[in-house]
Amino acid sequence: MTKFAAIPAARGKVEFIYSEQPLPNIATRISGPDFRATYFVAVGLSGRQLLATVPPGGMGQVMVYPKPSVLVYIQSDAQSMWGRNCPRCEKYFRTNHVVGDTCCPYCAAGGADLEFVTKAQYQYIEAFYDAWARAHMGKMNTSLDVEAITDQTPAWHYAEERQEVHFKCATPDCHTETDVLGNGNAYCPRCGRTNARKLFTEFINETLTRIETTKNTISDDQARGPTWEEITKNVVTKFETLAEHLSCRLKSLPMTAKRRKELERVNFQDPVGADESLRQWFDVGLLEWAGNASTPKRTIKTDSTFIAKMFQKRHVLTHTEIVDQKYLDRSGDTEFRLGQRIAVHTSEIRRFIEAVKAMGENFLDNVEYAFQA
Repeated sequence: MTKFAAIPAARGKVEFIYSEQPLPNIATRISGPDFRATYFVAVGLSGRQLLATVPPGGMGQVMVYPKPSVLVYIQSDAQSMWGRNCPRCEKYFRTNHVVGDTCCPYCAAGGADLEFVTKAQYQYIEAFYDAWARAHMGKMNTSLDVEAITDQTPAWHYAEERQEVHFKCATPDCHTETDVLGNGNAYCPRCGRTNARKLFTEFINETLTRIETTKNTISDDQARGPTWEEITKNVVTKFETLAEHLSCRLKSLPMTAKRRKELERVNFQDPVGADESLRQWFDVGLLEWAGNASTPKRTIKTDSTFIAKMFQKRHVLTHTEIVDQKYLDRSGDTEFRLGQRIAVHTSEIRRFIEAVKAMGENFLDNVEYAFQA
């Protein structure tokens, strides 16, 4: 993850060269100091209907596309990436996947590649067509400066602390590169696989290492307490982020408006309740993975009471740090009294991390299997 830096836009010129020989025609030529990657969009002769995305052809290769139409060059930015806008959530991302069906990295909505063309690119396509039409109607040469063609967008220019997240898909034979805004969890625009497993696993491993380091360097259990409390809060936040990301996959399925609202209300701060709802609706859960040829069955149902208690502890730590009646009623905890300051013990912390790790892996495996089957 690196601080966002301005991405240089495409530069140069598109020229439309009119010729009468051997028949009236218009040749298109791109020139500039640093020619970049490009693909084509076939535009209907009305100038407003996008007919197809056309990959660039090699030397001597015949390009197949709908005719009659005008081929519009869409040049990349300096990093050989193009901007995309999701037609459902309208969020912006950049990727080198522009030809073929596309999956939104944020909400997992799928659609044809042309549905993800940005508003800025639509404006450029119209300007390109208009310049071509002037050459055609006026029987003369025209040109179009492409320095204004950019996949930069105001949506990308967040505050200074905002991070740019770049990832390369780890799926064999894919390796699509993508930039997203946010926490980093994202679906590959080309194959639809999520990068969240890698991020979640790295976080859990770092957390387990921190636990062992703390045990080895701090002998007093009470002195370890602030570290355990911080870890508890961070791990639940990371799990919620993962679960919300994976639930986007489920929300992409066709369902009634009522069921969609119910799914949006699923509370991953209550993983036991969320597990019950998801299993009833989708046969997808958090506490158990049925297993397959590559990964064995996992279940942590026997830990559900402990998990519920620890999530309630995290809730108290985040807000007042003081045990209230709601905590006692929901957690079933008999150790603490009303009004006492909550605490996380050394005997609990590793068990809790392992349980959260299992829930994350179960949800990942269940969702990915459901969408591959």
